[in-house]
Amino acid sequence: MKFKKLGTVVALVVSAVVLTACGTNDKEKFIKDSAILAKSSTQKFNFKTDDLKVIASGDAEAYAPIINGYLSSIKLSGKSLTDGKNAQVNMDISLAGQEIPLEIVTKDTNAYLKLETLKPILDIYLQSSGDDLSSKGLDMTKIKGKYLDLNAISEENGQETEAVSSLDAEASKKALDKAYNSLDKTDFSKEGSAITMTLSGDQLSKFVKAYLSELPKKSKESFDDLLKDKDFEKTLPEVIKALTITVDSKNKTSNVVLKFTGKEVQGYGLGGKLSYNVTYSNEKVSVTIPSKGNLIKSTSELSELISNSSQFN
Repeated sequence: MKFKKLGTVVALVVSAVVLTACGTNDKEKFIKDSAILAKSSTQKFNFKTDDLKVIASGDAEAYAPIINGYLSSIKLSGKSLTDGKNAQVNMDISLAGQEIPLEIVTKDTNAYLKLETLKPILDIYLQSSGDDLSSKGLDMTKIKGKYLDLNAISEENGQETEAVSSLDAEASKKALDKAYNSLDKTDFSKEGSAITMTLSGDQLSKFVKAYLSELPKKSKESFDDLLKDKDFEKTLPEVIKALTITVDSKNKTSNVVLKFTGKEVQGYGLGGKLSYNVTYSNEKVSVTIPSKGNLIKSTSELSELISNSSQFN
């Protein structure tokens, strides 16, 4: 099993759980509260990787401490906004002392990345590209207002991301309805106003497979290799120890914790945990979608824009 593919699957299912309503008993309360929170116009989030550790053996073992050093320095936080039709995510990423702001706007299943926010990354690339001329960075007047069409770029480089992004809420809910049949009411617990769903690695593997099996054909094709993998339900619990999602509609918060086993699978492994916390509120929001004339739809067009915007001494 590829770790990248596993990560995509788990992220997709977690998102579906947090954003969909169905179920009975504590299930009903858990998912009803999730749906209420998901309708909030503003969601402030914080993603933590400081407890996550990469484990490796063989030739890759020497790189594990380096990777873990980067993981401990990663800080990711931001805000998600929606006006009911369109959405926008403003994100701040801190990695090894480098601050990287990102802004993505979405309409239906289309996503657009604001190029101005990539300036720190592009400047570093230009300054270390090895060109004879020394770069002074980018002339932002030529890039201001431009957005990268992520769906178009994904289609240019393969269809997996496009297929996943095309999954609408109704199709996700239908698949999730089926997946919830694999869970028991004892998988949910209540403490005060908070409802928690806790799944072991074994339960999560069955839940994920049930969910993927019910996806529309176009989206399901992206995970066809996992659905045909007879070892999937055995391998996932070797990587993931447990998934815990807590929602609290009274205090307007949610918390996701993904714990890893620390075992090696095919020479690699993950230990520790990832956590994702969200605080919800309702504020007046207006999201503007870029015009067609400001969209960059291919890597060649992006390269040309960067080249024309480069400043040299």
